[in-house]
Formats: sequence, structure tokens, C-alpha cells
Amino acid sequence: MKCAVQRDLVVGFVLMTFALAGCQSMKAEPSRGAGFVAMDEMQKREDLPFQKVWVKAGADWNVYRTVYIKEVSTQYLLEANWWQQGIRKDDYEKDVQSVALYMREKFMQAFREDPNRRFQVLQAPAPGSITLELALTELVPSKPLMEALSLAAPYGSGVAVQAGARKSGAVGTVAFEARIVDSSRGTLLAMAADREEAQAAPVNLRAFTWYSVAHGIIDDWAGQFVEIANRRPGQIVKDTSPFTLKPW
Repeated sequence: MKCAVQRDLVVGFVLMTFALAGCQSMKAEPSRGAGFVAMDEMQKREDLPFQKVWVKAGADWNVYRTVYIKEVSTQYLLEANWWQQGIRKDDYEKDVQSVALYMREKFMQAFREDPNRRFQVLQAPAPGSITLELALTELVPSKPLMEALSLAAPYGSGVAVQAGARKSGAVGTVAFEARIVDSSRGTLLAMAADREEAQAAPVNLRAFTWYSVAHGIIDDWAGQFVEIANRRPGQIVKDTSPFTLKPW
């Protein structure tokens, strides 16, 4: 009996290892850019988690102790016409505004709850502060039916089901573009852009709501921005894993 249990554990571990390895190729393709930032001026940096980054050479970040997080722009998203073919087209504009509000509040919360208190969050831009300007540039809801199949599938096959969902375009994606400027001078200090899709999970309870996947991705981005603000020279801020063991 003991040997059988150990064998099952080993087999389970091996299957999970293959699943994790397969998920490494599931990262979302980089966004081509919506126009909020100059994509051709940015590049990938191995020490930062975003797909495209630009930082002003010689910028002294130590002089800034306060940050204003502007209302999240949805202009480029709502001007696109691809979403008008979706099955939630009548509710999409309302959905977008809801997610944009969530994104701003989550970023403000992340900086306020930073144990290092790197930046004080302001309600309005002020002299000596930086302004973080965010834009939602893609928001594709996950299709609950495809992801819900992972709940009914035998344990261990959920990843394969979600891989199929990715190929069919059933998994939700979110993209942002961001600018950081000196609030007093308007000097551009940094730009970033990233596009993420839902993490693969053995059981994905988020599949039953339209935009909870987007909320999870935004939570990760907010945490990464705070981590970047606190990072030491040479420190690497890692990207989010494409796989999670959390079913929520």
C-alpha cells in the first residue's frame, strides 16, 4: 500500500511537471500597441516583468516621494470596433468602465499598503510628485463554457483543456500601456506596456464570471509596480507565472 501511494505521488508530480513545462509557452503575445505610448521606443528588459519598457536615462527617482494615479484611460479600447462583434457587446462599455475603475483603485491600494511606504498616494497631482497614467488597451472576457470544462474533466486534464481554450481564443486577455511623468514639469520618465492572458489552473473558479480573470491580472500588475518602485539596483522583478495552483 505504501509503495502504491508513493508511486501515485511520483506520477502526480511528473504530470504536474509536464503541465508546468507546457504552460511556459502559453504566455500572451505582446501587444502591437494602441497609441497611448510609443511602442517603437521601448524594448524588453530581462530585469522587469513587462513586455515593453522605456526608462529615461539619468532619471533620479529618489527625489520623488508621492504619486498621483490618474483615472485609467479607456479611449483606445472603446474606439476599437472588434469588440462590437462579441456576445456581450451591449454591456461592453459598462464592463470596460467597471474594470478601469477597479484598476485605478487596485493600484492606489497597492501603493497605500506597501510596507515600505515608498510613495504616498495623492488625490491630485502636486509639485514634486510623479503621475502614473494608465490605459486599458485590450479587454477580452474569458468564455465561461470553455473554461468550465476543466471542472468536469478528470483531475490533471484541466491544463490540457485550457490549452485548447487558448488555441480557440476562449481565454481572456488584458493589456495596458502606461506613462510615468513628472507632475510639475510634465517630463516623461518611463513607459511600459504588457499583455497577459488568464493563468492555466487545474480548476479555475474564475471562469464563471466575465472579468474576474482581468481582475486577477490587474492585481498582479499593481503588485509588480510597487515591487519595481522598491527594487534595489540589480534586483530582478519576475513576471507572473502562466500557471497557478489557486482555483480562484
